[in-house]
Amino acid sequence: MVHGSDFFLVIYFVTGILFLPLWVAGARRFEKKSMWLISMAVNTGAFSGVFFLGPGDELAYGALVFLSGIGFGATLAIPSAIQADVIDYDELISGERREGLYIGLWSVAKKMAAAVGVGAGLALLGTSGYVPNVRQSETVVLYLRILYALVPCLCNAAAIVIAFAYPITGAVHRNIRDAIDKRSAGEPVSDPIEPSRMPGSG
Repeated sequence: MVHGSDFFLVIYFVTGILFLPLWVAGARRFEKKSMWLISMAVNTGAFSGVFFLGPGDELAYGALVFLSGIGFGATLAIPSAIQADVIDYDELISGERREGLYIGLWSVAKKMAAAVGVGAGLALLGTSGYVPNVRQSETVVLYLRILYALVPCLCNAAAIVIAFAYPITGAVHRNIRDAIDKRSAGEPVSDPIEPSRMPGSG
């Protein structure tokens, strides 16, 4: 039987899995970037409400976890599809297919982000006076709420702002693939994002 925090984790992950096919269908019909931004907004916007909850708000917490879970699956799946488009663009510019390099950098970046997040979180908890297995002070509780809900949401919000500048739309990606095919056939091509720049020119 599922109890306590495990129950909310089940809600979060199951919701993410159930809604993922809808996000994938949306990414195919519309833009990957648009679907990712919307899913991030849903995931982050809902979970930011957790910061304002207090003791006894289990029902409200469950509702926010469910709403946040709606966007969860897409926040993991769609970036991988976007990464594939970036690899195609790199192939056009460099003339090389470097999936291993990008996947490796992606993996290292995620692990470093997790390590920095955990390290910084523990350090901040230490300065707040956190002591395990005892009743925490109001200051410590505030720190916990900030670290658990507010900080991740602010990081996601920053990612959303940065992602607005991402230039590879569906049409641009099709032009990238066409340019790769034309160059393979020996035809001259230009950069679909920066037309004045010739791929492979350095």
